[in-house]
Amino acid sequence: MTTSLLLELTRRHQEPHRHYHTLEHVAAMLHAGRDFPLDDVQTMAVWFHDAIYDPRSRTNEADSAALAGARLREAGWPQDRVQRVQAIVLDTVHHAPRSPEAAPVIDLDLMSLALPRPEFERNTAAIRREHAHVPDAEFAAGRRAFFAAMLQRERIYHTAWGGPFEALARANLQAGLAGG
Repeated sequence: MTTSLLLELTRRHQEPHRHYHTLEHVAAMLHAGRDFPLDDVQTMAVWFHDAIYDPRSRTNEADSAALAGARLREAGWPQDRVQRVQAIVLDTVHHAPRSPEAAPVIDLDLMSLALPRPEFERNTAAIRREHAHVPDAEFAAGRRAFFAAMLQRERIYHTAWGGPFEALARANLQAGLAGG
């Protein structure tokens, strides 16, 4: 990664409207990703997965994937590797990996669901701040829908690394649905 690209991505993740989708989120993913370890395609997918984040937009992932394509091609990356980064970024839309190399990135992105309850609630509050423009009832309905959809999955996590997080994530999501 070039210095100018690292600085751009750092700046993007520190935009003032971000409260959860921040540089700290990326850093946590990269830190935990040492357990895999992530290759450079996966590392770039982590960096780019929320590079463009506008809480009012429904195209953040597509926009982030397009940005990844442009910046990585400018940096001289081969097209096949650029496309792999873009595919992983797009998989974060539904948190469902379409390739084995996307699974670690998705699990890292979802690891916050399995944080101890106070941290989970702090993250929910941070996400709420990002969506301050959304009426309370609409935000609560969206949150319930996301939690319910995650709970309906056979597995939330797609790697052996994520397996131990499953029970706590489900407990947090259940408590969130119950209003607690």
